[in-house]
Amino acid sequence: MLSLNKRLSYGLTFSLIVLLGLQWGVISYVFSSLSEKQLINRLSQDSESLLSGITFDAQDNLLLNPQRVSAVYQRPLSGHYYVITAASQHQYSRSLWDNSLAIPEVEAGSVITFRTKGPEGQTLLMAVQGYKKHQQTITIAVAEDLTAVNQALRQFQWIYGAISLLILLALLLIQRQIVSNSLKPLQVIRDNLLRIESGEVSQIESLGPTEIAPVIAEFNRLLKMMGNQSRRSREALGNLAHALKTQLTILNQTAEQFSAAENKQFSATIYETTEIMRHIVERELKRARLIGNTLPGRRVDVQEEVTLMVKTLRLMHVAKMPIITYQIDDNISYIGDQEDFSELLGNLLDNACKWCKQNVYLTIKAEQGMILMVEDDGVGCELDKLDALTQRGFRLDETTPGSGLGLAIVHDIVESYNGKLSFDQSTKYGGLRVCVWLPD
Repeated sequence: MLSLNKRLSYGLTFSLIVLLGLQWGVISYVFSSLSEKQLINRLSQDSESLLSGITFDAQDNLLLNPQRVSAVYQRPLSGHYYVITAASQHQYSRSLWDNSLAIPEVEAGSVITFRTKGPEGQTLLMAVQGYKKHQQTITIAVAEDLTAVNQALRQFQWIYGAISLLILLALLLIQRQIVSNSLKPLQVIRDNLLRIESGEVSQIESLGPTEIAPVIAEFNRLLKMMGNQSRRSREALGNLAHALKTQLTILNQTAEQFSAAENKQFSATIYETTEIMRHIVERELKRARLIGNTLPGRRVDVQEEVTLMVKTLRLMHVAKMPIITYQIDDNISYIGDQEDFSELLGNLLDNACKWCKQNVYLTIKAEQGMILMVEDDGVGCELDKLDALTQRGFRLDETTPGSGLGLAIVHDIVESYNGKLSFDQSTKYGGLRVCVWLPD
């Protein structure tokens, strides 16, 4: 779809071309029509001048007074010609030079004008008029070569066309400037939206033109409302989880009072129940963090986050002292909630550190988004159990500490960003390979 700027520019350009083209055509027609009318008037005057010089002798022979004939009709092939017909007599202008012109018969008082071919093939404008003089019907045809007039008309059309083209270019430049200035507020709003996407601001700062100000105000209201709802949801989940943790502590303390031998079964039941409840609480706390900010996240510095996470995991698994190697593409960044990224990366690396023999490998590269791949040199996972890794509470080895929620939370995060999560055996290192793709 064309941008608003291009649509306005194309529409105005087409309108200006049509308008100036129509104006050029109309003015050319008016100029040609006025020129033709002026010529007809002059031909009519010449015809009346010739009529005043016509007389008849006693034998009704047609006579023409030479003094009434303009010199232009005496010069051979001058482009000005006349033919006089009366009583089956014809008199031709000297300018025809042994040529003749066919003229129609007209009644006295009638006038007809038309175009015809001249002695040298040029276009002539001819005016034929009928008169009554001395009881004789006289027809006078006067013609003039249109070559000079047509050349003048074409010259005018070329000059006017060039001027119209210059005017068109000037108007296009002016309208381009006007459209550009008119759309600047929209560009400011677009920049604000990009800043919201990158997490720099949480509201559109410019209201823009009056026509779209209500839309921007409503959009800002919705952004604020979504932010408030997200904050209240996270606070409510957090408060609920912490309240449950307090009650769990009380239950555990109660169970300790029944630690005598005769109450071991009862105490074990309480501990088992509280452990299940603790898993639920941890899950809800994770989900509260997973909700994140409903507004677009900030641009996260992946290199910095990975460096901090690796340092933290080395301290957490100091007994094993895992060697965490990572390779990150230059200038790669993650746009989203920073806690989501930390949760995603932390769970993947923590899981790899638990199950590796010594080495964990992290690769992050840009490929139509971001691909994050974690591999280890552990024993891996059986192929028929790969699909169960994201089930909540599922653990391959109950002797290894953990709640079984890590990869399930990773799955939730990836799903919330419309990404893809896959598990496979690492052909290079032998352990588990987890691959995450997050779109731009």
